[in-house]
Amino acid sequence: MANEKRRRLEVDEDESPLKRSRESKVVENFTDSEGEEIIESRLGIIKKIELVDFMCHSNLSVDFGSRLNFINGENGSGKSAILTALTVALGGKASSTNRSSNMQGFIKENAQKSTIKVWMYNEGSDAYKPDQYGEMILIERVLSKENKANSYRLKNGITNHVVSIKKSELTAITDHMAIQVENPVNILSQDSSREFLSSSKPDQLYQWFLKGTQLLQLSEDLEAVRETVSIVESTIEKNQELLPEIKAKKLEWERKYRMITEARQMVQNMQEMEEKLAWIFVSEAEKTKEEQVNTISEIEGKIEKLETRAEAERNKISILDEKIKEKQDLLIDFVKKNDELFAKKNTISATQTEFISELRRLKNNEMEMNNDARQYRKRYENLEKQIENEKKRLEKDVGSEREKMEKRKAEIENENQEILNELNAGKIKQKEIDMKKSDLNRALNQSLDRAEQFKIRISQKRRDLEKLRNQSGDKLVAFGRGVSEVVSQISKARWTGMTPVGPIGKFVKVADRKWSVVIETVLDKSLNMFMVDNHKDRAALDRIMKNCDCNSGILVCNSELFDYSGGEPDGSFNTLLRSVEISDELVKRQLINLNRIEQILFVEVRSNADDIMRSNNGKFPRNVVACFTVDGYQVGSQKGGFSTVAVNLVQQSGRLSTDLDSIISKFNIEVLEIQKKLSDENFESNRLKDKLDELTRESREIDTKRREGFKKMDIIQEQLNKIELEITDQEPANIMALEAELRDVQQSLQMVQSQFADQLELKKKTSEKLSTVGSELEEVALKIDEVTNNISEYRQEINEYLDAKQKISENIQFWKAKVDKRLSNIREVKDSIKQIDKEIETLTKQATQIAKIRPHIEPHLTSKKLQADVEALSKMITEIESNQEESIEEIAKQSQIHIGNYNTAKKQLKQMIQYALTLKEAHQMRLQRWVDFRESMTIRVKSQFTLHLYRRGYAGSLEFDHNAKLLYPRVNTDHDLALMAAVSANGGNQSNGTDAVNGKKKKGDAKSGADARQQSGLARKDNRSLSGGEKSFTTISFLLSLWEAMSCPIRALDEFDVFMDAANRAISMRMIVKSARCSPETQFLLISPQDMTIKPASDIKILLLEPPSRN
Repeated sequence: MANEKRRRLEVDEDESPLKRSRESKVVENFTDSEGEEIIESRLGIIKKIELVDFMCHSNLSVDFGSRLNFINGENGSGKSAILTALTVALGGKASSTNRSSNMQGFIKENAQKSTIKVWMYNEGSDAYKPDQYGEMILIERVLSKENKANSYRLKNGITNHVVSIKKSELTAITDHMAIQVENPVNILSQDSSREFLSSSKPDQLYQWFLKGTQLLQLSEDLEAVRETVSIVESTIEKNQELLPEIKAKKLEWERKYRMITEARQMVQNMQEMEEKLAWIFVSEAEKTKEEQVNTISEIEGKIEKLETRAEAERNKISILDEKIKEKQDLLIDFVKKNDELFAKKNTISATQTEFISELRRLKNNEMEMNNDARQYRKRYENLEKQIENEKKRLEKDVGSEREKMEKRKAEIENENQEILNELNAGKIKQKEIDMKKSDLNRALNQSLDRAEQFKIRISQKRRDLEKLRNQSGDKLVAFGRGVSEVVSQISKARWTGMTPVGPIGKFVKVADRKWSVVIETVLDKSLNMFMVDNHKDRAALDRIMKNCDCNSGILVCNSELFDYSGGEPDGSFNTLLRSVEISDELVKRQLINLNRIEQILFVEVRSNADDIMRSNNGKFPRNVVACFTVDGYQVGSQKGGFSTVAVNLVQQSGRLSTDLDSIISKFNIEVLEIQKKLSDENFESNRLKDKLDELTRESREIDTKRREGFKKMDIIQEQLNKIELEITDQEPANIMALEAELRDVQQSLQMVQSQFADQLELKKKTSEKLSTVGSELEEVALKIDEVTNNISEYRQEINEYLDAKQKISENIQFWKAKVDKRLSNIREVKDSIKQIDKEIETLTKQATQIAKIRPHIEPHLTSKKLQADVEALSKMITEIESNQEESIEEIAKQSQIHIGNYNTAKKQLKQMIQYALTLKEAHQMRLQRWVDFRESMTIRVKSQFTLHLYRRGYAGSLEFDHNAKLLYPRVNTDHDLALMAAVSANGGNQSNGTDAVNGKKKKGDAKSGADARQQSGLARKDNRSLSGGEKSFTTISFLLSLWEAMSCPIRALDEFDVFMDAANRAISMRMIVKSARCSPETQFLLISPQDMTIKPASDIKILLLEPPSRN
């Protein structure tokens, strides 16, 4: 069996009892040199369709090839449901499928809803909204038994993001891709396919031609235009018949109108009097209001006097506040200036205490050393006497040898003393070197600290330079981290109110660059802020800023563009607002609210600023809150006071500058200057290091010499000990003991004397320092006494001012109470005026209904007199009207109505005639284009039909009778052509006949050739004379011809080979394959219940369906 030879894929069945999932079984593709898969510009090509609970399918997924797809399966396998689902998913009506009258009929039995998903390629330069849908569009339609409304979801086929749920969007997609969903020739369902294949009558074939090429739809549209033209022409005829009657009525009423002109003049006079009467009530109410306004003026005059008194008191308070502020500032500045003095006193006192303690300790040490020295000297003298006595006694026994040893001993002792003196001198010099090294180390550390600060400043400057350079590509970098990303996110998000505006500095431009640093300092953080008009949007923007790591502020503002001109100072002053150009009016208002930029003055010279800020009788000028100079000083502030302070100017960041190159150049110069200072500081550090190294070498040399000296002293001491031992050997024991003790006493005395000398030197230096510190302390104490007295004076003056201010505040409260009472009276009068205004408004509306323009009213007229005059004139008009059938107003009204009716009818008739002519011309033009289009489609279809027959070995053509709306296919089969060839051979050299392929007559006797064909039975056949297979092949050729005339990327046909025999079916399939390969941007979906005779290829995909489970 052929079915057993096909390669199948396993079907995955769902274990659920309600649904069973199936996939189409796909025959593996094989390479084919004749065609290849579409891989570029796949626009409108169906990639995949998925059905859930649709008709007989519980869960079906079918992957299509990009070019030719054969869907094969047994009867009942649900093949046709695929085309039905495709039609429904692309927006087709249920009735167009011939399977159900409504969408609920497609839902599988026992299911509540059905889902269809279609994946469609969206590639190439003509892709539909590729930024939203990407390269794949997913169309999802849900059919529900409970909800009859359409449920569409149009998604990005890659990300699965829902783009739209509107049917109109789906229609736009199919129109863009030229997909004609309900064109019966575009997607031929099973019923439509059979109807098409079984169509043999010329009128049926002609209708298929019109439907397939969309000529029928265009024809119906043109017919609707023609019917409209007929309706308009009929209306014109009726209006032309009615126009004389309308004109006659107009003339009649014009005559009546002329007759009552005189009477109408009286009516006009009465109307004027009624108008005056209506407005005189308004005038009387306005007079009452004027009286009330005068009352308010009187009260306001009294209030003004009271406020003048209060203002005088407030001015006093202002003056006192200024004095208090001035004194407080002076006190604070004075204390700050003398903080160092108090700190210096504490430092000096602590130093003095240390020196006194040191001197006391030195004196105690001195007394102890004196006592020790006296005892050592006394003991030394006693020992010398004892030794001398002993020596005299033994002098007789000691010879010249002892004298030599004594002399040698003295020499060695002198040498030892010289070395000791050198060691002491080295020790003193070492101390001096240590002090110098300490000073140099301190200076070196300070130099290194300064160098490090210069390096930090250079790094900061370079970072600022990098930011400025980055601004050349992104101006928003100047406003802080993450601002660019925030602005990008704002444009993508949805907002309840207005789209957030910011950063504010983006809309501000400095007019004069010399003020740029001052302006940026004053506005500073305000430049980085964003604005919204409600708190919900503020919360959303705050989340975006956190995600983008942005620290800019958010301002919730009122979008009202208020008038700020009343709050500006005199035009001669240069304000911050006048020094900038703000491109957004809302931004300007918010800066006025936040920073009061309209009331901040800019003055170049500080002395001029001081004069200006005191020009209003010692107060700030009107509508001025502060003043800044170009060198960064603030004169006055929003809190009040005339203090002049230096402002910490911000570093230029490029937020307000359009000339980044100049700022970058300035920064580069500053970097060079700092680098020069760093270089100088490095040179100084190296010089100090060299000096330190020199002192270190000198210190090492001294240490070396001292170590050598100590070694020499050790050697000398050994020599002395040896000599003394020799002398001792010659002396008796008692002298040796006395001399040993004498030496010990002598060494102790020398040690005490050495220490005492050092002690005296240290005491002298400490005393000198103590004297110096005492002088400094006395000097500082005098200054502190003076400072303390000044502070007390300041505080006393401030307290006096505060007492005076309290008394004045009590006076202001008294005057304020009186003003409040008068204001209450004004409110009462204003309430009365409001009632009068309402009355005036009501009377004015009533008067306006009578007379829109207010008439002149004589001063002597009153409402009572004017009302009497109106009544008298009304009686006279009534008497005149009693003699007329119609009133004066009725005649005038009817006259105007009929004149207007006539003019309107005449104008409308003219317009309708012009409209009918225009519509006729348009209809004729479009009709001619329709005929031209029909001819081009006719030629195209005929040529394609002839070509497809030729591929089979047939000859023939299509004969159109457009007037009778008939289409005759004429075909000669291969057998007929063989007979024709034989007849032609028997005919000899006859030059007449018909071309077997295209049906054109050759030169010669046409009648003779036709007779010959009639006699031979070789005339071209129509559909009725063809066999079933030949007829099906001819119909397929006709269908392919129609498809070639269409531009739709999808072509579908169900059971195309139902009436074909095996030979024609094989040829038809080859012809369809060849036709598909000639249309590289078109996808074919062909359904057949029969076995496939064609082999799969790279551009041919065969899908095999098994019958679904119907449990």
